[in-house]
Amino acid sequence: MYLFQGGLPAKISKKNQIAKQEEDYKKSPHSFVFHRGLVGKNVKQLVNDLRHVMEPFTASHLQVRKKNVLKDFVHIAGVLNVSHFVIVTKSEVATHLKVCRLPRGPTLTFKVNNYCLSKDLVSTLKKPNMDPKQFLHHPLVVMNNFSSEQNEQKLVSSMFQNMFLSINVNKVNLNNIRRVVMLSYNPEGKTIDFRH
Repeated sequence: MYLFQGGLPAKISKKNQIAKQEEDYKKSPHSFVFHRGLVGKNVKQLVNDLRHVMEPFTASHLQVRKKNVLKDFVHIAGVLNVSHFVIVTKSEVATHLKVCRLPRGPTLTFKVNNYCLSKDLVSTLKKPNMDPKQFLHHPLVVMNNFSSEQNEQKLVSSMFQNMFLSINVNKVNLNNIRRVVMLSYNPEGKTIDFRH
């Protein structure tokens, strides 16, 4: 890689380039996506789908055991630069999604009204695009109808924006953006549509 200084190209050393990539990786938001309690097969698949959404800055193969408590995840999160937890729980009444910002919050809790698994969507498509290379780069985040001055909308908007790496328009390679995460707020029902 070359950098132009005073009209002459100056070569950036490989060491500096690797160090810069490591620094950028550490600064980017990382997440753990897991479930708590007995949730069933479909909710476990939903957790796996959410991990795909959060890639590449998530623990894709995070092992969750019955004896694990939340403190175990918090302890490991500091070492691995994890900034967000996405926790899915299920009760007799409903399925809930919690989004936690580490280390001091806030925590947002949502009731999941309905969801569709990725395997169901893929089965309806004639030519599904399942290229694993599309998960090597973070998605583009699109926020819709979050323009209200209410504090809770501002909080939800900033929380979801900070879960994903921000895109520098001047430096981004458009060929790397192959996925979109869209969050659309419905003010009448006070619901959020989350699409990937």
